[in-house]
Parts: sequence; C-alpha cells; structure tokens
Amino acid sequence: MECEDTLTDPLKRSWTVIGLMSGTSLDGLDVALCEFTSIEGEHEWKGEIKDFSCFDFPDSLKNRLRNSMKLMSEDVYKLDRDWAYFAAQCVNSINKKADLLSSHGHTVFHNPKEGYTVQIGSGADLAALTALPVVCDLRRLDVAYGGQGAPLVPLVDLLLFTEYSACINLGGFSNISHLHGNQTKAWDIGVCNNLLNHLSREINLDYDDSGNIALSGDIIPELFSSLMSLPYHGLPTPKSLGMEWINESVLPILKKYSDSKLEDRMRTSVEYIARTIVEACPSSGTVLITGGGVFNTFLMTRLQNLSKLLDFNFEVPNPQMSQGKEAYAFAFLGLLRYLNKPNILRTVTGASKASSGGAVWLP
Repeated sequence: MECEDTLTDPLKRSWTVIGLMSGTSLDGLDVALCEFTSIEGEHEWKGEIKDFSCFDFPDSLKNRLRNSMKLMSEDVYKLDRDWAYFAAQCVNSINKKADLLSSHGHTVFHNPKEGYTVQIGSGADLAALTALPVVCDLRRLDVAYGGQGAPLVPLVDLLLFTEYSACINLGGFSNISHLHGNQTKAWDIGVCNNLLNHLSREINLDYDDSGNIALSGDIIPELFSSLMSLPYHGLPTPKSLGMEWINESVLPILKKYSDSKLEDRMRTSVEYIARTIVEACPSSGTVLITGGGVFNTFLMTRLQNLSKLLDFNFEVPNPQMSQGKEAYAFAFLGLLRYLNKPNILRTVTGASKASSGGAVWLP
C-alpha cells in the first residue's frame, strides 16, 4: 500500500472517492469517480463527478437481487458476497486511482420501525478485491439511534447544492430534501420507478421506455384515488420507505385492477407519482430533479405541466449528474465518515443524535 499523507490537514486537501449506488429499481450499478475539496473547514465543500459509468447486472444476479427478500439466510450471505464481487470488478475495470471507495450497497430489508435495515455488499470483499479503503453500511447506526436511516442524501444537498430550494431524486422511490439550513426537512415521497417497472414486466420489459406505454393510456379514477389515499402520504416526517411497503400497500391495490388495460394502469401510476411529487415541493424557487426517472419523458412532462400551476420550476442537470447524483452523494457521505465527521442529519431521520454512520474496512 502507498504511504499515506499524514501531514496535510485532511480538510485542506482534495479527495478522490469512488461512490457506488445500487437502487431497488435494479437499473444497474452506478459507479461515480468524484473529487471533493473542503473550502472552509467541514462546513463548506465543493465537488464534481470526474467520471461515471452504469453497469448492467448479469441476469442471474439481477434476478437474485429482485427476489432477495424471499431468500434463505445463507443465500442472502452468498448474495452479499456476489454483489461485492461484481461491484469490485466494475470498480477495477474503470482503472482510476482513488483515495476511498464508498458503497451504498443494495437494500434487501428496510424496517426502521422494527429497528433494522439491511444493505448487502460485503465491505471486506470490496476492500480485499479493490485494495481501497471502503466505507459501507451507512444507514444502520442512525437506525440504532432511533432514526429512519433514510434519507441520507439531504446533508449532501445542504452542503453541495445550496443554490436550490429543494432537491428531488426519481429512483425506485421518489424522495425530496427541502433546504432550509438547520431546518432542512427530507423524506421519501412515495413509489416511483419501482411501480412503473413492476407493470412493465407484465409484457417482459424492464421499464417503460420514455413513458410511451403510459402516454397511450387513460387515467382510472378509482385506482388513482386509492393510490393517493394510501395512509403513508398523510404521515408526518420523518418517514421512509422500503420494498416492504410496496408489497404490503401498493401491490394489493393494483391487483384489484389487474383486468384493466396495462396502458391505463401505467397512465394512472404516472399521474399518481407526479401528483405526490408536486405536492411535496416547496411553494417557490428552483427544484433540482435527478435520478433515472428524469429519462421518462412522459413523467417529466407531467411534472413540468403540474409545476406551471404553482410558483416553482424544475431544473434537470447534465446527464452525468442526473444519473450519477446518488453515487456522488454516497461518495461524499463515505468521505465524511472516513474523516470521522457527522454525515447524517438527525433532524431529517428522527434519530436521537447526529452520527458518523458507516463501517470502515481497510485493505
């Protein structure tokens, strides 16, 4: 291992960090090579994505991830190892030097109400196979302190995206950060790509390309009303979601309309997703919107049209940041953990105290 720089103040140098993000929508492993520089102590930073790639999961691994909640315990541990092996191959293939690897892992279970959250992706294997220090398992300490363990990205938004009044991510779930300094609030809004992808699989598609299926359909008023009336949407913050909520609350409603045309169910789902997002937005300002959902043209059209009725506007960044923001965010959160700095806003998660979450594995 190369000699470590122990003389330069870690808050007065630049850090190169590789961030990994594997979302529940299973659209691939995001790998972002990022650079972060402290401008003024630990409270002001600048950062950028230097390189970004999204690697498709092999079909066998993808199917195991999709069914991970149903696996026997030993098979989950095997998947934990195999995800790390795949991720390490992806990291090594980009052949870029870095100071640190920060991995979100892949969420299998998320039930903070019962005191647990599980993101697989063995940090030990990642460190051994990449020869990089690794930060992983970033959510569990916050849950141990009574928090939701999510969302974690609001701290990144607060420090690195200060020009926006809010930031939204359109991933498997949609989530939002309202940026108001110490009054920052954030939560999971509801289901997003996970719902649309679930419906697409009925006709053996991974997703609805550009939202064309939904565009051809009509809204089913009763289905729309049932989705909008889900109790979760009326809960106060802090709150967060996992696949358990989709299986227990969303899919049973959809099942009642299984005889309806797919395009109508898809159109209704897009309207539901768009309405919940717009209702969560601030009353004014500019809202940064990123994630895989920005490539769903029809969903973005509905969001833009609904926003015109209010006094705010959406801004979509360049494609690299649009797709790579979460990997970028977890790279930064991992760096804060490596520097032993707080990386979770307890005011967002509801934890009893702020913490520096994440396990550190040294090669």
